[in-house]
Amino acid sequence: MLYVVMASDLKAKSVFNRVAKCADDTTLLVPSDSNIGLEEEFANIQQWASINKMKIDLAKTKEIVFKRPNPRLSVHLAPVANIEQVRPAKLLGVVLCDFLLFDEHVHAVLKTCSQRMYLMKLLCDQGLPSKELHCIFHALVVSKIRYATPSWSGFLSVHLVGQINGF
Repeated sequence: MLYVVMASDLKAKSVFNRVAKCADDTTLLVPSDSNIGLEEEFANIQQWASINKMKIDLAKTKEIVFKRPNPRLSVHLAPVANIEQVRPAKLLGVVLCDFLLFDEHVHAVLKTCSQRMYLMKLLCDQGLPSKELHCIFHALVVSKIRYATPSWSGFLSVHLVGQINGF
């Protein structure tokens, strides 16, 4: 809660750019046609952090450039100094890829759910009643699959939907 209060005055310099804050994470969105670039906006955040006696962990700071599927229409930007440019980035538990495809997210979720199913098997083998197994299944598996689905499910191919339904 303290971070929310502290970060309430953190704003983007341009009306075209967005600063999103959730818990202790801050996300900066800068479109390619913005009047103020990423470097200047990031410098603004660093200055704000310094004034508020906060530190930005540059090792945890990542940059992702979203691209159009057609390479002729893509803008190629050099990474910001001292910031790692990544192709997939995890944001609040959702794996975002540079072309806004969610294949990696679905594969990561299904892998985690498969591991959790092994735990379910162990619990079943130990004689846990089905009512409790059902409750644990929903808590560990179904909740993982459903997490943030409104934000990514509309981007899924028929193949990925089939993989989720098959699981």
